[in-house]
Amino acid sequence: MVIRTDQNKGILTLIPGNGEREPKVNREVLFSFILLMLATCPLWGQVTSKKSLTPKDYHRWSTLFLHQISDNGQWVSYTKQYDYGQDTLFIQSTEGDTQYVHPGGGQLEFTADGDKAVISKEGSLRLQNLGNGDVKDIGPILGHEMVLNGTGLLIKKMGAEKSGYDLEFRSLKTERTFDLKEVDSHLISPKGDKLLYITREKGTYALQLLDLGPGEWEPVELRESRFPFQRLVWGPSGNSIAFLQKDGETKDGLGLYFHIIGSSMNWFRLDGEGSFDKWGLKVADYRLLVAPDDSKVLFGLEPQKGSLDSKGPTDGEMVELWHAQDPLIYPRRQLLGLFPDEVRVWAWWPKTQKTLQLSTSGHPYAIPTPKFDHALIYNPWDNEPQFKRDADKDFYLKELATGKQRLLQEKLPYWGKYVGMSEDGSYLKYFKNGDWWVYHVKKGVHVNLTENLKSEWSFLDYGREEDEVPYGSPGWDKKGNMILVYDRYDIWQISPDGKRHKRLTKGKEKSIQYRIYRDAALELGTTHYFSNFMDGNFDGSRGLVLKGSGDDLGSGYFFWNKKKGLQTLVYKPKRIYGLKKAKDTHDYIYLEETFEEPTRLVHLKMGQDPKILVDPNTFQSDYEWGRSSLIGYKNKEGEEIEGVLVYPSGYEPGKRYPMMVHIYEEQQYRLNEAVPPSEYQIMNTSALASNGYLVLYPDIRYEIGKPGESALDCVVSAVNKVVDMGLADPERIGLYGASFGGFETTYIISQTDIFATAIAGVAITDLVSSYLSIGKAWGLGEAWRYEHHQLRMGNSFVGNFQGFIENSPVYQAHSINTPLLGWVGKDDRNVHWTQSVELYLALRRLKKDHVLLVYPGEKHAIRNMEKRKDLSGRINAWIGHYLKDQPKKEWMLKEEP
Repeated sequence: MVIRTDQNKGILTLIPGNGEREPKVNREVLFSFILLMLATCPLWGQVTSKKSLTPKDYHRWSTLFLHQISDNGQWVSYTKQYDYGQDTLFIQSTEGDTQYVHPGGGQLEFTADGDKAVISKEGSLRLQNLGNGDVKDIGPILGHEMVLNGTGLLIKKMGAEKSGYDLEFRSLKTERTFDLKEVDSHLISPKGDKLLYITREKGTYALQLLDLGPGEWEPVELRESRFPFQRLVWGPSGNSIAFLQKDGETKDGLGLYFHIIGSSMNWFRLDGEGSFDKWGLKVADYRLLVAPDDSKVLFGLEPQKGSLDSKGPTDGEMVELWHAQDPLIYPRRQLLGLFPDEVRVWAWWPKTQKTLQLSTSGHPYAIPTPKFDHALIYNPWDNEPQFKRDADKDFYLKELATGKQRLLQEKLPYWGKYVGMSEDGSYLKYFKNGDWWVYHVKKGVHVNLTENLKSEWSFLDYGREEDEVPYGSPGWDKKGNMILVYDRYDIWQISPDGKRHKRLTKGKEKSIQYRIYRDAALELGTTHYFSNFMDGNFDGSRGLVLKGSGDDLGSGYFFWNKKKGLQTLVYKPKRIYGLKKAKDTHDYIYLEETFEEPTRLVHLKMGQDPKILVDPNTFQSDYEWGRSSLIGYKNKEGEEIEGVLVYPSGYEPGKRYPMMVHIYEEQQYRLNEAVPPSEYQIMNTSALASNGYLVLYPDIRYEIGKPGESALDCVVSAVNKVVDMGLADPERIGLYGASFGGFETTYIISQTDIFATAIAGVAITDLVSSYLSIGKAWGLGEAWRYEHHQLRMGNSFVGNFQGFIENSPVYQAHSINTPLLGWVGKDDRNVHWTQSVELYLALRRLKKDHVLLVYPGEKHAIRNMEKRKDLSGRINAWIGHYLKDQPKKEWMLKEEP
């Protein structure tokens, strides 16, 4: 193997010789050395003791991030991320041993033919020839885009003048280049084969078109004006463009322009002397949408200043008006910015100059169907005020050809997982009252697809008092025009009339949940988007990649097609994730791991055995390591529950250990999660196990109205189970939780003294004051969290005032005897940091043992790496004192005035 290093370029290239992985050595010398070592140290190689893990060793571990596989399946890219060193980007051959190493990392894209890699990093660009390893550096740059289906490169560079930038187009096949100077803005066509760009010279703007295909590259000027081009867009076909531009006759006048490439310009004036003036409307700063067949353009109008309909988010700078009957509270309107109901969506047919208003003040939102022949119309505040996070919507369907509008369905949840449309726009699906329905657009008929099928199509999400959540509907079978829906385990195919159905998988029998794996489906070219309502169109004849997740926590991937049915790609009692499929071949790459086995990158060709490509942390086997297992226990209702227990490294049967209990809803996923040791991760499982702690992750089952009591019941039951197993020292058990887990932690220690210490991060401690506050992240009153979401009260504080008091840790502070360490980010937008302060002040008044760590500038999670390390270190010192009798650190002692 030849190792070539270029220190100036910061690149290490490994090129194999004769198929060997290691550099050649003199075999006779090596053989003599081995004989000598065997003669002088007969026990050498037989020593089995392993090293103890210490923080000084943590720097050796990296975290593996998988990026891409080339279209031809011959190359993969990944990054090794280090907490204690420089990240490194790798390009690895899937067949041979060739590997290219780029210290410092970066973003990487493969060319379409897989011959080159394009690496961008910190204002520079590098082209790597994957055949011979040659590198070409380009820089400095402002950005780049891959064009021509990965065969061309558009590079944005700093221009000579401050007013614009330069563009370089480079063919990655021929290395030909073409330069454009002083560009004001640019836009690549959807197919990546044409470039629109605007130049500005002496106060004049020019809109120009460059065809990036083969042949001579000659820009064509489409239009010149002294006014800038606004809201420039391509049509989805790549054959048309639209934009807005002042008409020059009035100060605010704007024209809407539409152009079919190669034909004359069509123009329509939106205001000025135009017909919209009489209605007091003008063009809105609103995106333009062009129909896929180039027949129409959607644009926005808004009231002119001074018109009766014109209003802003406030009625003046002197006072804010907060009406209790307002559909939305003032902070929510302020967070949204310009009121959406000011914008009216219109459609324009350029060839006939026909216009049609789609949205109105009563129904201000209009979403075009995939072919722009209808629009979904709704008012997001029809059912406001209400106290879920998002109100249900009343949806209407408007036909663009006639302008006729009809009610589709009332009070449907808004999110896309509830509503979707077929690719040709013939059918609209929705989920209501536990069943999937299809609306036949032409017939105006609603059909219940699932009422006669023996399965369940929805579930209650973690016991939250919320709408039933459908297992999902990924989309449609493109060829058969069949809808695809999920039950708990399987994928079903149902005809739009409900008369034909087929269960494509047999997950119920195997206790494996099958789901279409969208990342791979995208590589098969089978997904489209219906605005906010995402739907797939899957070509069953080409096959589908499925993700499998077992009740036994096994995981993997499968390939399904109509001829052969379901074929296993990989399925193991491990965590298998991150699969990528090559576009042109059946080459797959994925990551696999367990708690005991570090993350590995695996290459798989369909029909062949998997091959480990990268195993970066193999040295882990040199260290004593913990192991994970499931344990079972019961809550007071007798429900069977499981949790994950991690044993300390070097575990000795019969010995009792200190234990940390980490709580947050359900955490069985941690059973097979590889955790590189780190001082920068709070409550790092591997580090805790290496320090002699048991770590318990108990699952929790909730009863609506009793979130705290539910957590107490399940957590104490799980802890008692581990104690009864003879594993945990009952006098040395600590409790940790953050966010919702922080609430659970503070409540639990107000009800029991079984924990020697507790740590609570960003905790809600006063349910009443939290309920009656406004969350900064959403601009909403926090009632939705309690009545319909994670806090699971299922009622208002007025409807269950006593329940709110009883579940609030701050009102039980007098019962807290457990030494408590709290932490919070002072700029938290999810949970007010004053929630931690309330409990701090209560415990301070009661003279309890409590320290609160407040991190200025941090939000709900601590992002700054040094602050993360600081918090991790303080937590470790805290539990070290209370669970291992280590001396108190100075910061744990009270401050002198």
